Amino acid sequence: MTQPELTVVPGDDHVATLEFDRPPSNYFSLDLIARMADACEELAAGGQTRAIVLCSAGRVFCAGADFAAGPELSGNGGLHLYDAAQRLFEQPLPIVAAIQGAAIGGGLGLAMAADFRVASANARFAANFALLGIHQGFALSVTLPAAIGRQAALELLYTGRRVRGDEAVTLGLADALAQPGEERKQAHAFATRIAAAAPLAVRSIRATMRTGLAGQVRAAMERERTEQERLMQTTDWREGLAAVRDRRPANFTGE
Repeated sequence: MTQPELTVVPGDDHVATLEFDRPPSNYFSLDLIARMADACEELAAGGQTRAIVLCSAGRVFCAGADFAAGPELSGNGGLHLYDAAQRLFEQPLPIVAAIQGAAIGGGLGLAMAADFRVASANARFAANFALLGIHQGFALSVTLPAAIGRQAALELLYTGRRVRGDEAVTLGLADALAQPGEERKQAHAFATRIAAAAPLAVRSIRATMRTGLAGQVRAAMERERTEQERLMQTTDWREGLAAVRDRRPANFTGE
């Protein structure tokens, strides 16, 4: 089944591929994240899929929300992107993300929603929120320290620096390193190993190992959203956006 921006391909090996495509930077939207969650839930309910490969088309995995053009965070009825994002953490299937190019800001948050990440040697990870004058989002408050430890997470959040694929594996941001162009193939092989195990046992183990995660994510996103909306009213936020647009260092004033 194929829809604009999102393609879902179930596999005979019990591994489904979920690919999104919003060139040139694969910015996400509320609609796209909601349809990702819908697809995961439908695959889980169908009974044939045991693991999912999450991937994207093009040179960039995901650059998060397009704040410069309007981030598409809210929809009708007060639904927010984070309401849809929570569902990615609640669905029951293991996800292996294939990361080529950049996973930046909310794009890093999306990558961290997966159980595992296979990164290209050319991949770049960054929680660059502080460089924009804003608070982190997409539950990175929970997932980043869980993966790499509190101190490493603080350093990445405070500085916004970029981490390449090999360092990502060393830190724990990624679980395996692939040659450029091979990340999706290697992620599929990873997912196939998961799918070869007893599916009821895998779901049960996953549920145990993620006990409490959905609640932590929900609480974190509530805090993240509040702080993001507050900081979007500041001069520093406007300066951060202008600096990115003009490709120059920001001159933050704390206002």
